[in-house]
Amino acid sequence: MYLMGIDYKNKNSEEVLKAYRKLLGEGVEVELVEDPEELVDAVLRGKVLGGIRGTLPSSEVIPYLRKRIGRFYRASILRNPFNGEYFLLAPVGVDEIGEEGFKDKVAIIEYILDFLRHSEMFKDVKIGVLSGGRPSDYGRSEKIDRSIEEAAKVVKYIGKKYNVHIEHRGIVLEEYLKEGFNVIIAPDGISGNLIFRSLALVCGVEGCGALVLSKRRVKFIDTSRSGTWHRYYNSVKFLKNL
Repeated sequence: MYLMGIDYKNKNSEEVLKAYRKLLGEGVEVELVEDPEELVDAVLRGKVLGGIRGTLPSSEVIPYLRKRIGRFYRASILRNPFNGEYFLLAPVGVDEIGEEGFKDKVAIIEYILDFLRHSEMFKDVKIGVLSGGRPSDYGRSEKIDRSIEEAAKVVKYIGKKYNVHIEHRGIVLEEYLKEGFNVIIAPDGISGNLIFRSLALVCGVEGCGALVLSKRRVKFIDTSRSGTWHRYYNSVKFLKNL
């Protein structure tokens, strides 16, 4: 059984109910819960096969989840508009990159690689690390310079430690997606969240919510309260197929 969190006061909760009814009609056992702690605890105790935040407030679910499992990151699962394949975009939590962005980005990539080792999501992993400008923009501002330096440092570190395809070309997200890169690392959580919203909530790119990545492997997906029923439905189907 899977749990999906729902806040019946939220205007978008009808979308959760649509997904819920469709899943039940397909024989997928899903239960709706209104309590954030009940949702998180059931997943962590192994009482259910996985959990979806749904329309429960992020301000209630995320702090409690962090209290239970420690620091974590989120990676959105989105459909590449150029080739129709899924890719992971991280981080998408506005507070998920701290002052030491290098360490956070390395941790995110390592958690993603660990997740992919235990799933069949991608046959080959291609990681694109974004920065605040093209390499040729170096020198235009201290902020851009730091972003470019940090991205290059991440690529160098991961490239030496793991046998994986990883590149930094600057800010050119479109190039990565056109060439089938399936892991995109945003400069920070704010820009990652903006990329997600632009693609998913403005342009309607299909997605399955955001995977929770941490030292402790948990089958938990965080979704946007602004999503359509398809996103909630896809989230459960994605967990089911892991």
